[in-house]
Formats: sequence, structure tokens, C-alpha cells
Amino acid sequence: MATIIKTKKLTINDTGRKLALSKDAEKKINDFWEDLLKVYPWMFNGPVYSTEKMENNDGEVYLEIELSDYANYKCGQVNDLGDYACKNTYAGGILKSADNKFFVSLNGTGSENKGKIQFIGGVIDPDDRDEEGKLDPVKAALREFEEEAGKAIRDSIVSTGDTYLITNEKKYGIQTVFYSSMNSEEILAAFDAFKNGSDNDEIARIVSFGKDNIDELKEYAERHDIGVIDLLTALIKDM
Repeated sequence: MATIIKTKKLTINDTGRKLALSKDAEKKINDFWEDLLKVYPWMFNGPVYSTEKMENNDGEVYLEIELSDYANYKCGQVNDLGDYACKNTYAGGILKSADNKFFVSLNGTGSENKGKIQFIGGVIDPDDRDEEGKLDPVKAALREFEEEAGKAIRDSIVSTGDTYLITNEKKYGIQTVFYSSMNSEEILAAFDAFKNGSDNDEIARIVSFGKDNIDELKEYAERHDIGVIDLLTALIKDM
């Protein structure tokens, strides 16, 4: 069960520490990652931030994070690592078109979660920082938008809306609503042009939902990342 918090203020405290591991946890993670690479040899074990503390005071959210890696996070999804598990902290969002459609991504063959709808986004990189040097989830999300959906769609974003923290206590997604100057047909055409010139098969396509097709969300009841259907449903009903 996911908890969705509409944030009034979001503070991220990067402690600068690395998540400590026991020798047993480190071996379990390494063995798991070696087995995973046999099935998905293209996977990359990059840096991932782990939320070690969260406080929520009526929408004023505080996260305290430490650096870990993707292998730890993936291992912790299927194995009990206790306090050594990486509670992935990532950023992304929903793209709202000029004609009031909400876009998310549908995973392709290059993802271990093929067929699942997700927010457009990914991990927060250590370089995703604002002018003051603080980690910036919106900057991370915009970078991911360009990597996953193309520069044209990224450049069409004219403003940002509300930001939500979505968590099941195993991972913490910071999701923002981004407003595009393009209508839904233009967004789909821009994505197709991006896909035709890219070998990235992590995303099969982007899909949209609005008042006229909200019932189609039911098709993904067993194939969605945490909070996607609940947040989309709430956003559409509030239009």
C-alpha cells in the first residue's frame, strides 16, 4: 500500500554518508547482482540515494538520505536486508498536455518491468543539484524526461505544478506534475521521433489518460509502479 503526500515544502538532507553494510549483507547483494546480470546483462549498478529518515508535518516533508547503489535496492526488493536495505529515493513526474491529458511511460523490452506503467523519471544522480549545491529532484526529473522522452518533450515543459512524495517505506518517489505547451498529438509525435532516432528500449511508449479514458487505468491494475494509478485518478477527477 502506497502513501501519497502532497508536499507544501520538501527538504532533502544529504548527509554525505554512505549506507553501511554488514559483510553478510554485502555478500548477499553481490551474489544477487551477479545472478541478475545473467538475465539482464545490460543493467548498470549506479549510485542510488536511500532515505533513512522521513518526517511529515502536514505536507512539510523532511528526508534524510545516504548514498547506496542500485544492486542494494534491487536485492532488497526480494530479500530481507533489514537496516542494510537501500530505500531508493528517485524523482520524476507526470506530463500534462495542453489539452488536459496526463502522460506516463510504459516500460519496454529493455526494462525488467516490461509492460508496467511508471512515472517518467529515475534515480537522483549525485550531480542533480541546484545553485546552492543541494540535491534537486525537479532537476533530476527534467534530466530524466530528456533521456527517456526526448529533448523536444523536455523543452516543451513551461511550468511545474504540485509535487508529491509517494512511498511504501521501501522506496520514496518524488513526483512532480509538469505542464507542456504541446497537445497530446504533438507529444506523441515528438516521442515517436525520439524513439525512431534512439536505441533506448527501456520505454516502449508513453500513454495518456484523461476524463474520456480514465477507465483504461483498470487495465494496469497489476502493472504499475507504486502510486501511479491512485495519483492519476485523483488528478483527473480534480480537473
